[in-house]
Amino acid sequence: MKSLFGRPFFCLLGLLCTVHPALAELQLADVFSDHMVLQRGKVIPVWGQADAGQKVVVQFGDREKETVADAGGDWNVTLGAMPASADGRELQVSSGQESVVLKDVLLGDVWIATGQSNMQWMLKQSKGGKEAIAASEDAGLRLLNHRGTLHPGGKKFAVDFLKNMTMENYYASSGWQPCAPASSASFSGVAYFFGQKLRRELNVPIGLVNYAVGGTPIEAHLSPEVMASDSVLKPLLNEWWKNKDYPQWCRERAALNLTHWLADPKLKAKAPPHPFAPHYLWDAGIARYLPLPVKGVIWYQGESNATVDGAGGAPVDAALNKRKFKSLVKSWRQAWNAPELPVYYVQLPGLNRQWPEFREMQLQASREIKHVGMAVTIDVGHPTNVHPGDKKPVGERLARLALAGAYGKDLVANGPLYRRSVVKGSKVILDFEHGQGMKPSDGGRIRGFELAGKDRIFHPAQANVQGAYLTLTSAAVRKPASLRYAWANNPDCNLVNAEGLPASPFRTQLGGGDQSSGTMNTNGSKRAADTAAKQKAAVIRVACIGDSITFGAGIANREENSYPAQLQQLLGDQYEVRNFGNSGRGILKKSKRGKGKRAYLFMPEHAQALKFRPDIVICNLGINDIMDWGRYGKAEFVPNYRELIQAYKQLDSHPRVIIWHKLAPLFKGQRYFGDARVDAINAAIAQVAKAEHVETIDMSTPFEGKGALFPDHIHPNADGAKVIAEQTAARLKQE
Repeated sequence: MKSLFGRPFFCLLGLLCTVHPALAELQLADVFSDHMVLQRGKVIPVWGQADAGQKVVVQFGDREKETVADAGGDWNVTLGAMPASADGRELQVSSGQESVVLKDVLLGDVWIATGQSNMQWMLKQSKGGKEAIAASEDAGLRLLNHRGTLHPGGKKFAVDFLKNMTMENYYASSGWQPCAPASSASFSGVAYFFGQKLRRELNVPIGLVNYAVGGTPIEAHLSPEVMASDSVLKPLLNEWWKNKDYPQWCRERAALNLTHWLADPKLKAKAPPHPFAPHYLWDAGIARYLPLPVKGVIWYQGESNATVDGAGGAPVDAALNKRKFKSLVKSWRQAWNAPELPVYYVQLPGLNRQWPEFREMQLQASREIKHVGMAVTIDVGHPTNVHPGDKKPVGERLARLALAGAYGKDLVANGPLYRRSVVKGSKVILDFEHGQGMKPSDGGRIRGFELAGKDRIFHPAQANVQGAYLTLTSAAVRKPASLRYAWANNPDCNLVNAEGLPASPFRTQLGGGDQSSGTMNTNGSKRAADTAAKQKAAVIRVACIGDSITFGAGIANREENSYPAQLQQLLGDQYEVRNFGNSGRGILKKSKRGKGKRAYLFMPEHAQALKFRPDIVICNLGINDIMDWGRYGKAEFVPNYRELIQAYKQLDSHPRVIIWHKLAPLFKGQRYFGDARVDAINAAIAQVAKAEHVETIDMSTPFEGKGALFPDHIHPNADGAKVIAEQTAARLKQE
């Protein structure tokens, strides 16, 4: 049934939608159709359009309600809660001489399935899909499939197409369908296997509503109200298609899709329509289904948010991604006015991308948010294919979570989840939740565990099951200080429990006694606490990265008088400070020095600094980018600097990162003294620090009026380097 509605109104939630059809004929909102499933045990709103002032009567089974359409033609009623029923009933709406009758309407449990391409991935594309489709006939399983009319592939869409694409028509749907080969083939494979298992275990009607769209960032699925109320997320609403804080891959792909729109001078200032836009899929999908109640939500997404480029780039700040995910859960629960709405989601599987920190974030979220669950899929990924084909275990693991959490079934829903550990000499004893019957999935030895000493160099560990516990040892590690499991892009791991459910990847630091459950946080306070703990236990490694000032250019006997060398003298033997400076280097990746690249990111000193596994990184870069500021700086400086910082943040040592801001000043006589571009660079550095949640250290104020310390007006002498070292040492000793 074609809808003439702009968006739904809320009769239960107190939100009203006013819609004005071109014709005053009797209408039901487009979320209602033959074969639909209404949520059992919940008050059911029914709404639509009729002639203004006309009486409207709604009948369903033995329930009947009547109302009068308002001046705009809108009407709505609510039907009392009803138990599950697999008997198809008619939902009849009458007004005057008109009537609309929906047939074969069931009462059961409705689940929303959404996310990006792996949730969208069709049953016919999935492993075993042919056989599953042939056996999919089930009148008690109903499917409502929504397909995006703009698929964000590598196509440039015509302006007229984009102008005609609205929230009301973005999703194309044939309405609710009974599950059968004709309807299941193009439906989400994950959602189908989820619903199929619920049907087997519960024997009540199940309705599945699919809103997944490939490539979409989490921002597209958030509600506008939640985004606007969050101080961190609200700025993402501002010109998202060119906002450097919006997911890079999504911006770049959208720019390709919107080439003609963005080239049109009449449209350039207008927000372009695209499924990657903030809250676009919410407005086009969830908001139009509301306020019909649901049982819960299943979610499979993260690929577009886990790394800076949505592919093989550096990982995005885990704390930011956790904030977005918590905001998503809040969006659903707030909209349905259901604080305990069940939400079950998929932890990203193995792939040749830097996803370990994102998986860790997902594990943390499962422990921090009530009434959610995470399906571990580390064992069903693919080393190079972002769309692994085996969707059945994914859907069934989500169903196990729902059966245990939403339905209270007595079953094990998770694989082993790390809880605590005890160090006994060179042995580590681990305790797991859901660890009954731990074993290797393939019958060999348990793989995937690693131990490290205070040097933070990890070595493979031998794992053995001893009763309800797991013991780890490594001949290369006499005094274990940290451990990790499946901590790799595409790890070789095989620990499962008696139900065959895989253990989640995790990492933790060790001590001499019990360790609390959970994994290491990556926020600033945790890094500071880690650094403080390391100060008592081991030498602290400090990497000074930067340009000629860090290198010590122009300083006599720089091996002893550069600022990193003097910093070492001030800090003492408790620290190991190394100089990874390289003269003339900057941030901009496109910048060149002759035919060679100028950016520090490409220099051997950068690779050496990473290999050093520092606990603290001090970064002085930016002034050399003034030469290319007009060509690349305004657009590229912030994302390029963030990429550099993220390369250090992803290290196992979890370094505390401190960047210079403001930079050391220039003095009269230097070529760029007084140049406005210096201020622009410092402003851009401030943006980077805020976006990456790293510390800054002011190297400008300490040198006010001290031009004599800079003989060539840009490089400090040994006394100037001493001031830098003193400022840095004072900052480090604050922790």
